[in-house]
Amino acid sequence: MSLSDAHYFEEMGVKKYEEIHALLDSREKKDKLEGMKRLIAMISIGRDASNFFPDVVKNVVCDSLEVKKLVYMFLTHYAEVKSNEALLTINTFQKDLSDTNQLIRSSALRVMTSIRVAIIAQLQVMAIKQCVRDSSAYVRKAAAHAVAKVYSLDPTQKEALEELVQVLLQDTSTMVIGSAVAAFMEVCPERMDLIHPNYRKLCRLCADTDEWGQIQIIGMLTRYGRQFFLDPNLSEEAEPKEEGDKKTKKKKKKSGFYSSS
Repeated sequence: MSLSDAHYFEEMGVKKYEEIHALLDSREKKDKLEGMKRLIAMISIGRDASNFFPDVVKNVVCDSLEVKKLVYMFLTHYAEVKSNEALLTINTFQKDLSDTNQLIRSSALRVMTSIRVAIIAQLQVMAIKQCVRDSSAYVRKAAAHAVAKVYSLDPTQKEALEELVQVLLQDTSTMVIGSAVAAFMEVCPERMDLIHPNYRKLCRLCADTDEWGQIQIIGMLTRYGRQFFLDPNLSEEAEPKEEGDKKTKKKKKKSGFYSSS
């Protein structure tokens, strides 16, 4: 939506509200787009548009890219509270995981993993498995976020999700690596063996990730360092005794970098 669509954010009257059903059921793509813009505007100003979920979910098969992006935006917002209705089109979501547009692939995964029904957890894991090796970093990032969502829904999928986390940690994209570390911290923070082969890469990429990703990586590296590195603040060992000298000479403890002395 652009600046020219600002009028959608004005308060809608009863007539315009009732028109949305007809617009979404229309065969014309421009009418469907008009209806979806009105709904997204309603959500943006805090109005409840969940009653339109059945009308919107039917349009997930629309071949208009612009309409489909808005449909997925709407479905992502309400998929958790309307899980049963979203299940009706899960086959379409699976099909869109192979769409040529990266936005559609990532949106399909977001909606699919937002459905809070444990019975489809295995299908969600399979969808993530397909996306963690996607050619688009944008889709792989969405897959990393989806890992944590599925784990919170069904912790029994932990073993399968750990394998996906391992794949994500091997990613070299700065767009993906912060989300991969966040997934690691959520699913298997005790599996530091997954960090060993990627430690130097994480240190190198940290500076180029976004601020949120840097926080995730630095927090994890802090835990890693405390667990596997020696404490630099320990006193140095005493120097060897000089020949004939009975007293042991100790090295003077060096002042720390931030020491005031």
